[in-house]
Amino acid sequence: MLIFVLQTLAEILAGGTSLTSTEQIDFSHPGNRREQGVGPTLNLYIYDIRESKQHQQAGKQVERNVAHHLQSGSVNWPPNWFDVSLLLTAWDRTTLGEHHFLSEALTVLLRHQPLEEEFLVPELRGHGNLPMTIGIQPSLELGGIWSALHVPLRSALYLIVTVPLNRQPNIIPLVWERIFDLQITTGGYGSNQVMTRRVVIAGSVKSATTNLPLLTAKVTLQKTTKCMESKKEGLFFFENLERGNYVLNISCPGYLPKNVNALVDNSYTFKEIFLTPE
Repeated sequence: MLIFVLQTLAEILAGGTSLTSTEQIDFSHPGNRREQGVGPTLNLYIYDIRESKQHQQAGKQVERNVAHHLQSGSVNWPPNWFDVSLLLTAWDRTTLGEHHFLSEALTVLLRHQPLEEEFLVPELRGHGNLPMTIGIQPSLELGGIWSALHVPLRSALYLIVTVPLNRQPNIIPLVWERIFDLQITTGGYGSNQVMTRRVVIAGSVKSATTNLPLLTAKVTLQKTTKCMESKKEGLFFFENLERGNYVLNISCPGYLPKNVNALVDNSYTFKEIFLTPE
């Protein structure tokens, strides 16, 4: 995420200022002063990252396919949004030269406020325009930033770009509730009622070190006769359960066993389980 933010801003700045290429934009600590003789450069440095308060997260989105049997579905979580704070400074042989480059940078960035999707690198697209604020005062205390950087106070621009961090969708088995007729006789009259009686625990087993799925991990539902091995993508599921609390026991050769609590209250409960190598 962070490298994509820097890449986007570098391409915009190199294309709209006197700089001829992104190679004249440095991303290292601003205290690493350029050697004499090096041409004019801009320094773009990330000094703070925090969760955005302007983008409230919605719940997970489950894609279902209508069917009467077990289906594969995906749980797509909305992205987490973060405010990335950047410090933009200019380096040149003269103070006037530095001010000139900062003025150019300010002008071009204001024209791109907010960051339009067409100017973003491909990895940041798909969420529309990204908010960007530009100012001469940072969101944090001015003196504290430069003191923490151990750099004397300089003329600078302070940027905040709000960017998404996408979580990988979970591929899980979904149980579409089976509908059956229940004949109930009351008062000498018969009536049909539709009822549902299908709940499930589903999940995936992964390695805590590689985040890769573990196949043939043994998953046992304690206090029941149900037991199975994880399948493709480390998936497992138990269906036709009564609502209540359950304990899953997971074991896999080369990994430490683990117990996981699971509460079944509606159609399904999904668990993502990570095992630690021995």
